[in-house]
Amino acid sequence: MLENIDQEVKQMPHPEILEIARDASSVIKLLFADVDYVRITNNAVEDICSLVRQPVDENALREAAAHIDSVKELMSEYLHQPPLKPDRLIYVIKKSSLILEQLKSLEVVGIGAFMVASGFHLALLQEQAELELTEWSSVKDRAIEYSDYAVRVTPKLIKLSVGRIDKACQCTRCESSPERAERITEYECRYFDGKDLNIFRDLSSDAVTACNKHRLQMFYNVTDSINRTAAQPVRSACKNWLELAASI
Repeated sequence: MLENIDQEVKQMPHPEILEIARDASSVIKLLFADVDYVRITNNAVEDICSLVRQPVDENALREAAAHIDSVKELMSEYLHQPPLKPDRLIYVIKKSSLILEQLKSLEVVGIGAFMVASGFHLALLQEQAELELTEWSSVKDRAIEYSDYAVRVTPKLIKLSVGRIDKACQCTRCESSPERAERITEYECRYFDGKDLNIFRDLSSDAVTACNKHRLQMFYNVTDSINRTAAQPVRSACKNWLELAASI
């Protein structure tokens, strides 16, 4: 899901677009287009949960969803009732900060959703800075803060997932093939990665060699899945936030 967020939120501009569109309000309108951010947030959290096989704090997720709905409603009022009211923007920024705190409380399973929400928050801060309601240095500090947080949390994805391979592996010794003159036993390992059941089967005279081979294959499968669905999108967002900070 995380790697498909760009397809679901095509209206979302990248940080470099924020620099080109000098009118921050135009960017805000794109960000708060008719997109179901609650569903995107829930899907992002569920995908990480399946990777690390950890439950999510449903109460925290529900509170985050309530704040997301509230922020979107407030932003709709802010954008469609000119003149723009600075006090309302400040209130929206405070509400969006609550979303970030709720997603932080989810720790590693909330990292994908956190990166999406942090992008929204930075856009709001840029709007605030453009209206001269805050210093641009505060936007820079937040961009660095969010990037640093993601860098600290992301390695836990690998650690939590790979560390469970031995516990999740089910090795079974199968019967030798009667057609073979030599005695070679077939070993099958089954590994559930949170979504799919991976089955590895090899002929071997040594159970240890067969199982080690299967664990290595599982390691590659797990790390590849984590990189595609979570780690790479998060690293890309971190790079964008740092580039944004450097441009200020």
